[in-house]
Amino acid sequence: MKKILIISPYFPYPPRDGGKVRLYNLIKYLAKSNDVYLLAYIEPDASMDGVDTAKKICKDVFPVVREENKRIIRNDIPRSASFFYTQAMIDELSRVMKIVKPDIVQLDFLIMTQYVNHIEGVPVFYTEHDMSVLDFNQSFHDRDMPENLRFVEWERLVEYERKIVEKFKSVIVLTERDKRLIENFNPKIKAVIIPTGVDVDFYKPAQNLSDKQNLVFVGHYRHYPNADAIIYFVNNVYGKVLEKLPDMKLYIVGSGLTKEVSALAGKSRNIVITGEVEDIREYLKKPNIFVAPIRLGGGIKGKVLEAMAAGVPVIATNEAVDGIDHNMSEAVLAGDDAEVFASNIVMLAKDKNLYNTISKNARIIAEKYYDWKKISQALNDFYSDKINKL
Repeated sequence: MKKILIISPYFPYPPRDGGKVRLYNLIKYLAKSNDVYLLAYIEPDASMDGVDTAKKICKDVFPVVREENKRIIRNDIPRSASFFYTQAMIDELSRVMKIVKPDIVQLDFLIMTQYVNHIEGVPVFYTEHDMSVLDFNQSFHDRDMPENLRFVEWERLVEYERKIVEKFKSVIVLTERDKRLIENFNPKIKAVIIPTGVDVDFYKPAQNLSDKQNLVFVGHYRHYPNADAIIYFVNNVYGKVLEKLPDMKLYIVGSGLTKEVSALAGKSRNIVITGEVEDIREYLKKPNIFVAPIRLGGGIKGKVLEAMAAGVPVIATNEAVDGIDHNMSEAVLAGDDAEVFASNIVMLAKDKNLYNTISKNARIIAEKYYDWKKISQALNDFYSDKINKL
């Protein structure tokens, strides 16, 4: 029985996007054999229902209201990290460390890594969800800034990461590509792969299917790569699909709608924007086709794994399926060119045998390699091994 303190910039309940889904599931399964404590920011307007839910799973929960106007601004801390650096969190971390006396501390996301400087006497592990920060064009940080200013800020962020990661016992990454990137970026780093997974019991192939095919995209749209993906798809790919399949609807599903994403409804009468839905599985039923036109970011895309587990064939860019490494050529149709992407959709929609083959293969891969129960056990074993060697 280990005491594990997890520190996050986002409160993972409810689990509405990829990072929160990962934290939610790892906490859920780690808590079965460990005392898990959660220290996380909540937004000022957030409901406390999520805190109450977390308390049913965690040994204890310590929410901190994030107030941007009280952030600590220093020259050695990049802008994106400063939004999550407050005296309130520093003070609560100090209090929690004294109360909990954890065996292990896990910090998630680069924007929270500065808090390693406030922890002493306990091994601290850092989960790097996305190594795309190392590529200016791929990085989604500070996208609200003009490009020239964003480049300067990106240079600060990269240099910050180069130094801060050395302060951790190990760095947890999600893919083999991210492991290579971070070890080449800083050879002093010891990295371990703990991939993102999927709840294969929650996401299952649907029964009693209709004959009507639709396209579906799911995302949290305040996360820039998701907004970029669906805007790109509508502007560059969807029209090509409608030329061959004029009745094919596109459902844009998920939370955090931006003005730019909401405006896509005016592009075609076939586009349906649902916003956040109560049960995403209603939109992951065959014979739908899941589109994943992701162009930015790293790590593993949980939305792709969810579609695979639900038996919904995925048409994706290569970026969207990077890191899902097991026989993916048999489970996803991938291509980056807009013409190829559109033709893959049309081909899949017209070929029932291909559709069923990809659906079956995708489910098998999700079950065999990406079940959260197996992934959380790997993380638990990793932490146990580290404690035993202290």
